[in-house]
Amino acid sequence: MNTTAPRSLSVPVPSPSHLLDIATTAAREAADYIRSLDRDHLAREYKTSSHDIVTEHDRASEEIIVSELRRLLPTCRIVGEEGGERPAQGGPVGGDAAPVVTFYVDPIDGTSNFAAGLPLFCVSIGVAVDDVLVAGVIDAPVLGQVFTAADGPAMLNGREIRPRSTHASADALVLSGFPGQRACAEFPELAARAYAGMEDGLSAMRHLGTAALELAYVAAGWADATALASINSWDIAAGFHILQRAGGSVRTWPGRGAVGRPDFLNPAYVACTGPERLELLDDIFEEVQAARDADL
Repeated sequence: MNTTAPRSLSVPVPSPSHLLDIATTAAREAADYIRSLDRDHLAREYKTSSHDIVTEHDRASEEIIVSELRRLLPTCRIVGEEGGERPAQGGPVGGDAAPVVTFYVDPIDGTSNFAAGLPLFCVSIGVAVDDVLVAGVIDAPVLGQVFTAADGPAMLNGREIRPRSTHASADALVLSGFPGQRACAEFPELAARAYAGMEDGLSAMRHLGTAALELAYVAAGWADATALASINSWDIAAGFHILQRAGGSVRTWPGRGAVGRPDFLNPAYVACTGPERLELLDDIFEEVQAARDADL
């Protein structure tokens, strides 16, 4: 996926580093709010099922982020997990051909962890100009870890993340919730076979419960890969950009009827810490895509 700045256009847009500053400021405001909370006995609500929950603080965090983004860049478009799409206020500047700056916002990625009192959750904000990712921030408030990237190297708490190679499958640590409840319901036999193959062919598998942090940790070289068969743009926009700026590689599959969309809007991916690919995972996701294609 291309993460370089888009071609020069007649209508100026903020630089990737400026857009990262805006996203980082908004994420920091939300992180400060989250750190101020008493997280004991948090009330939760269910969206689609008991696997998909939300708290009042997810909504409050998103409103803090939206307010900051609107203050710092009123013309931006915002796509948030809780509030959906918020078009640019007043429409695009410079006419219909003007580039659109979009912030993809997950106010608390890992809500189940957050609600349970675990520290594995984060604020994730990815930034795109039109369909090109240009910046991203992942802020883990309790862990004190802030991952960032614009058009320079990826950083962790202000220090450059050094690229490393992806280990071979037998030595690879993979962070993933795949196949998970959704994939098991969609194609149970394939999911069972894939899980068995991963357990047998990989050194270890861990499920953190937050796609954004899994991508950040792979970017940092703390794991070799992460993969999911179904995902939303706000979960992975920042992580995709940070990982690739850190020297990692991302491969995506279009899912059902999604051909032609930008990579970070696609629902299936395998991301590796280096340019070397884990063929075991890529082959599994080829099967997942083939199963979806056959079901169309």
